[in-house]
Amino acid sequence: MRYFVGQTFIIAGLTMLSLLYPISLYQNTHSMVLLGLSITLNNIANGIGSYIWGVIIDKSKERYSFFILLPSVGIIISYLILKTSLGVIGYTILGFFSALDGPLYSVLLLEQLEAEKTVLGNVRLSQLSLAGNIIGSLLGALIYDFRITVILFLVALVLNIIFVPRYKGEIREDKKEKSKAIRDLYEALISFSMFNLSAEIFYVTYIPTLTLFRIPKYIYFLSYTFLYIINEFMYNKSIKIIKGNEIYYSFLVMSLRGIIMIFMGLITFLKINISDSIFIPFITFGSLYPLYSTSFFSLIFKNLQKNRGAILGIFNAGESFASAGGSALTTLVSNNNISQAYFMAFFGFSLSFFLWLDFLNKRLNIKI
Repeated sequence: MRYFVGQTFIIAGLTMLSLLYPISLYQNTHSMVLLGLSITLNNIANGIGSYIWGVIIDKSKERYSFFILLPSVGIIISYLILKTSLGVIGYTILGFFSALDGPLYSVLLLEQLEAEKTVLGNVRLSQLSLAGNIIGSLLGALIYDFRITVILFLVALVLNIIFVPRYKGEIREDKKEKSKAIRDLYEALISFSMFNLSAEIFYVTYIPTLTLFRIPKYIYFLSYTFLYIINEFMYNKSIKIIKGNEIYYSFLVMSLRGIIMIFMGLITFLKINISDSIFIPFITFGSLYPLYSTSFFSLIFKNLQKNRGAILGIFNAGESFASAGGSALTTLVSNNNISQAYFMAFFGFSLSFFLWLDFLNKRLNIKI
């Protein structure tokens, strides 16, 4: 797994930057509009990047240069975000290049490991990514220093130079099959997008919720740190948990997230301050995602052999554009009535639930 060690440090740098900028922006401006706008730009750039990088990787045999490019650009982005007045531009660029990480390392996994080792390899890759998330969120809580992110990306660059093999990959594009796969999966894509739109509303609104109840900033970073630690365990166990029950768990997660939205909407509407315990619904909400993601994509990719990079890129792009929609919707919410955001998210999860149900009935001939 030495090929993938550099990713841990890349993810740590990306995580630290992605958490520091929005909360710093909101604390300095107390503006839902600016907060939502900056995250929207980041998500739009991520969506564009997800599609473009997925297509490039499927069409190209080049691999090694991308592993050098990603941490190198991270150093430049760190400077823009933390040392200049162009933070929003740097945060937007961050979204575009962070979209390269997932498909790039996934293709390396597929092309360098034997077929029977890819499932275990994917679990290990997820664990290394989550380790990076934990490191980045902890560093964000403890240290606000430009030099830390630069060091993380420099370490990743050196590790990638040393360990990533210099090889030419396979061209994985099949245009005819890709077009058919996209047509067959459009309803699942919409359901997945609505799911992520609603989730983004929750994550963005968590910041003003903490401010509303006068909860210190470190709770924000610690919430993500504990979430990443729990998700490290959840991703490791999710394959065994959902095996044979993928449909059940996909619907269960949608339902539970909807319930959490109602709870958060009520406590913010009624101004019921649950103090530092606010991190409990946050962690519960976030830790459900590995079950949803594993069950959802197990069903989606079950019979899909080609164009996985492009299809995954399209779903990632859908996720990012939906997240952009979710963060944009938060700009319409008043600072004095943020419960509206949570109730909007509830309806989004409800729509995702019924679209997924219709997709399973129509496309996979599964009767619920």
